[in-house]
Amino acid sequence: MAKKRNSQFDTRDVQWDDEELRQRIEQRRRTNTVRRRRRKALTLVAVVIAFVFLATMCGKDIVRLKAENRALKKQQVALEKQRDELQEELKNTNNQEYIREQAKKQLRLLNPGEILFTFEEEEEQEDPEKSDKKEESEKDKKSDKDDKDKEGGSDG
Repeated sequence: MAKKRNSQFDTRDVQWDDEELRQRIEQRRRTNTVRRRRRKALTLVAVVIAFVFLATMCGKDIVRLKAENRALKKQQVALEKQRDELQEELKNTNNQEYIREQAKKQLRLLNPGEILFTFEEEEEQEDPEKSDKKEESEKDKKSDKDDKDKEGGSDG
């Protein structure tokens, strides 16, 4: 038997047959079961999507960190090699012959009676920055000459 609703509404007493009542209850149970299954399925799908998203993000970080680690290991090997070279050079700093050699190379100092010959190819190989500056100054000089020639040509 159904309960009466609020008195403000026009209601009538409805009596349900036992069979009808069982059918309605069974129908509600089925719909509720279907709803619960859908909610569970949607929750499971959401959890799987969240897991895949997090795994992808972490995977990207892992790949990036591994690549960075490889690059840092290469840099470490290069720095260790440079350290070894500098230690060898440090051992030679008290050697008179090494000091003379460095004075000739870096400071262009000469022993009495020696003559220094420099060639353009050697200068470019030794110091590329100086050769670039030298080329730029030569270009500037040429452009200044060209400007003067043009001005002089129009006057005369």
